[in-house]
Amino acid sequence: MHELDEILSECKEGASTNGGVLATVVHVKGSAYRRPGARMLLLADGRRMGSISGGCLEGEIARKAWWFTESGRPVVRVYDTTSDDDAVWEFGLGCNGVVHVLLERVDAPESRVLLEFLDVHRANGTPVVIATVIRGSAAPVGDRLFLDEGWVQGGALAGTSLEAAILPFMCAALRESKSQFVHVADAEIFVEWIGPPLNLVIFGAGHDAISLVGVAKQFGWRVTVADGRPAYATRERFPQADRVAVMSGDDLLLELPIGSLTAVVMMTHNYPLDERLLPGILAARPWYLGMLGPKSRTENLFGGRRIPPSVHAPVGLDLGGEMPESIAVSIVSEIQAALHQRGGGMLRHREGPIHAPAREVGMHSATLEVECERPSYCETHV
Repeated sequence: MHELDEILSECKEGASTNGGVLATVVHVKGSAYRRPGARMLLLADGRRMGSISGGCLEGEIARKAWWFTESGRPVVRVYDTTSDDDAVWEFGLGCNGVVHVLLERVDAPESRVLLEFLDVHRANGTPVVIATVIRGSAAPVGDRLFLDEGWVQGGALAGTSLEAAILPFMCAALRESKSQFVHVADAEIFVEWIGPPLNLVIFGAGHDAISLVGVAKQFGWRVTVADGRPAYATRERFPQADRVAVMSGDDLLLELPIGSLTAVVMMTHNYPLDERLLPGILAARPWYLGMLGPKSRTENLFGGRRIPPSVHAPVGLDLGGEMPESIAVSIVSEIQAALHQRGGGMLRHREGPIHAPAREVGMHSATLEVECERPSYCETHV
């Protein structure tokens, strides 16, 4: 389960009333194991969900988070791992970066609004942008503005002068699917884009699909398994899948969630069935289509037609191994690489940083010149 989904589930089950502290990475300078948007929930009984570092900060924050948030208001703590100070080595910090962490009580009214907003949009599978004040005199730390594809959806900053100032940045984040750190109007704002869970549709309910479902669910993806064999497409075989469908009739794709935000993997091991499925899948235009089997099999299925760039055949990265678990890791790795527009090579051969530097923009950035139109995203009021 994705850490955000796990946190939201726990909050619905009682953390928002029994007490908890939500820690969120809101800004990073230099190197850090987790990037802005990483979250960890600290529960009153000592349990933790999610993470904000590679283990460097969790213990320190768990010990002091309740004290830091004793007033009930959100606070930002800064951890500098570039210093030669003894405290850095005491914490076991070795990332050589500066990490800003927002701490807030989940039972506070503002936090409940945040969690409810996220829960609704995760369930609906729609992207959102959340602007959170991190520092400055223009508004209290932790005040927010919520935006979805419809328009502004409230928050303490709604109707304030800061709303007009940060909306262009939020529009850009929604359109570009990227978070950014904004300096504007005597305030520092974390403008966070949160995308929907990836939809993965697997055609084929064979033994190899079981491992693929398991690995995909560890990424928090929403997984559908479809097969024409009722004895194979069962909840007992795929307890982790979000949906298990038995295909029948002429319209094999009826009500299957395939669209431009869907990844599809064909592993039916049934050539005639794939011939029937392929035209409908291509018409639905998934952004990724992986096809199990040798390249010649896929070429025969296309019958001399041009194979679109979105088709990956044979599916998966060249990792070696032939066990179902190895195949599953190979397929999920390729989907992840394609999702982030990476080549999937070894990191030791990568030139430059592993993670793209955090984008910081200011009042005079060209980003402000971007025009947004409502309701497709939003409109500026400046």
